[in-house]
Amino acid sequence: MALILRVLLLAFACCFVVAKPGKVIELDERLNEEKVYKHGGTWVVMFYAPWCGYCQKMKPAWDALATQMGGSNIHVAKVDLTKYPTVGEHHKVEGLPTVKMFHDGEVYNYEGKRDTPSLVEFIRRVTQPPVGNITDLPTLKNIEKSHNVFFVLAFSAGRSSQMKTRYHKAASKLRLSGNFFDTVSKPVMEKLNVATTPSLAVFRDGQSVLYSDKNVSQAALEEWLAAEKFTFCPHLDDHGIYDYIHTKRPLVMALIGKVRSSLEQKLADHVRFIAYGQSFSSDFYFATTDEQKLVRRLLLRFVSKPSLIVWDFEMKTFWQYPKDDYEGVSQQDVENFLTAIKTGEIAPSGGEGFFRRFFRMWWLMAEMVLVGCVTGSFKLSLQSLRSPFPGYLLVVF
Repeated sequence: MALILRVLLLAFACCFVVAKPGKVIELDERLNEEKVYKHGGTWVVMFYAPWCGYCQKMKPAWDALATQMGGSNIHVAKVDLTKYPTVGEHHKVEGLPTVKMFHDGEVYNYEGKRDTPSLVEFIRRVTQPPVGNITDLPTLKNIEKSHNVFFVLAFSAGRSSQMKTRYHKAASKLRLSGNFFDTVSKPVMEKLNVATTPSLAVFRDGQSVLYSDKNVSQAALEEWLAAEKFTFCPHLDDHGIYDYIHTKRPLVMALIGKVRSSLEQKLADHVRFIAYGQSFSSDFYFATTDEQKLVRRLLLRFVSKPSLIVWDFEMKTFWQYPKDDYEGVSQQDVENFLTAIKTGEIAPSGGEGFFRRFFRMWWLMAEMVLVGCVTGSFKLSLQSLRSPFPGYLLVVF
């Protein structure tokens, strides 16, 4: 019976797919049928529309991905939502382009950069085991070289561990944005300064932090892993900010130029030094960025460089350092500013009131029209208002 089912599924897939190896497969409304994406192999699908300028820009990367995946069991495909709108409704597509991966009966949403290397890394994270094993010191050395932040659970071989079970479950859930490992190797534990088992720690930019919460529930463990997966002070682009959207700590950003002036470098250094300290590490995340458009979309206002902005994703509010001239601003001044935010002495701007949401919609529509001028596309919809913004940063309603 199982053999017959496999033959039927293979026959269905052959009817569904007509493409040469290394080519993008054109899909239709049969993608709505669960037997295709739950039992028909691994699929990476781009939902697009011909009029969408951002979809057109992504096409070369998507074609290159299909070429790179040629000969593997990864099917690279696309579906035109102007021809098959029910597909978008069925799969809850909220912006264009949208990329989803169907693997082992699960659906994974892609929110990264629209380039081939990032897409390949996304596929690797989905298809590989969520937790790698550190067997020896050379393996550990390679991990330290390739990852700025990674988690390690040290446990004793042959012993059951509730922590291990929950850690693996959490890693599977967070596999797209975290680097998770475990080990039973004593030399590795000694190198990592782990004295007891089980022990869980995050290793970040040469420093380590142990999971010390007595609450080892699944929810508490997942919350800690999600909160500690960031480097101390990364340089963010449009897409890099997406990982912070669901965090509870405000993000402190130093807006600087691609070619930094001495004043911009000084502000970036202040933020970096504070990030590496302990006084504010549990209250804020820290980053630098040269993307003025990123800050503009968040604040819905024009901001000059250099600027210091603190953005709260949970409340959609922000604080901006009150000086236009940053000459003479010291690290202590920045720390005082952050302390005032913590204590509530400075009221935030922004929020999610009706007029703010209306203004956001107006702002995004204006940007969409400008994009249309460049791409020659003026077809707008409420749904497509999200599409130009990586990670759906700004949801209108």
